[in-house]
Amino acid sequence: MKNNIKSSSKKQIRVLLTSSRGAIALGRVEALKNNSDYNFYIIGTDASLDNFKLPLVDEQIKVPLGDEPNFFNELKDIALKKKVDVIIPASDFELESIAKYKNEFEKIGSNCVCSDYEITKTAMNKADMLDYLKSKGVAVPKFFIPKNTDELEKMIKELGYPKNPAIFKPASSGGGNRGVWLVQEDFSKDFLNTKAVPFISLSELISQLKKLKTFPHVVVMEYLPGEEYSVDGLGQNGNPRYIIPRVRVSPLPGYSQEGLIKSNTEVLDYVTEICEKFGFDSNFNVQLKYTSDNKPSVYEINPRVSATVVANASAGVDLFLFGILQTAGYEYPLDLKPTSSRMIRFWKEFYKSE
Repeated sequence: MKNNIKSSSKKQIRVLLTSSRGAIALGRVEALKNNSDYNFYIIGTDASLDNFKLPLVDEQIKVPLGDEPNFFNELKDIALKKKVDVIIPASDFELESIAKYKNEFEKIGSNCVCSDYEITKTAMNKADMLDYLKSKGVAVPKFFIPKNTDELEKMIKELGYPKNPAIFKPASSGGGNRGVWLVQEDFSKDFLNTKAVPFISLSELISQLKKLKTFPHVVVMEYLPGEEYSVDGLGQNGNPRYIIPRVRVSPLPGYSQEGLIKSNTEVLDYVTEICEKFGFDSNFNVQLKYTSDNKPSVYEINPRVSATVVANASAGVDLFLFGILQTAGYEYPLDLKPTSSRMIRFWKEFYKSE
């Protein structure tokens, strides 16, 4: 972030939003375009574009996937040509690449809404994240990092299987609930109606893993049965400027369909500790659930703007805007108190003639 603090004005802020054709991009775009205090010019980029431009985006440009070798150079060229002030990474693959070259982007005047690379990389990886927080004395779920199917079977049984279910997930999956399975022996009552993480038995999981050429980097973790939260935060050099807990009322796999922003001091204190230990210097999101003994426990961290970051504006604290302003060196209020607010998400259609 720039050290000089600018005053609020109607001066144009040119932002580049990645993954601009994603399912949840429209809310972010509308939040910026509907802002009455700042003039945002939005350049949307995406790897899967046709000739349909997302409404409200000023420009739309196709780029390589975030994990492709030429992604950085092409994004840098766009940032130079379009005089981009702020780059907002909105997916995990793009986030890692942008954080890796954060200093290079800053040299051309394009500041990135993310923390430094090592912080970002560790927080994104589910195994490294849990290992890191455990080493810092932060309470985390019981977890193991198996290296083969024999270790996997032993570790899942140490978590109480088959009496207790367990969670199996890739250490790095690119976001959402990709590759996440609830390992459970008896699921006959629920499997026809569930909208949650898919079920698999331990024997079937091992059978599928044995078909792979190499054993993947995965985490097995205790199942957390309690209330679920998606917590948005904004840090500055590890100092939590804002932390806003949101209960996931009716979560779908990978998405918050409905959420309730409400005060929870226990969750606030827990996520404050996580922010300080990691040293977050931008927007971040912590996903957690309550344990069987009623303690909040983190299971995933997104060190970027979350899918539903714009929901916080309805509670009076626009973390999406504030993250951009902090990155660009503008002032923003630091003493706002979020009010209770409920978010309900709906799909929206757009049409074009062929």
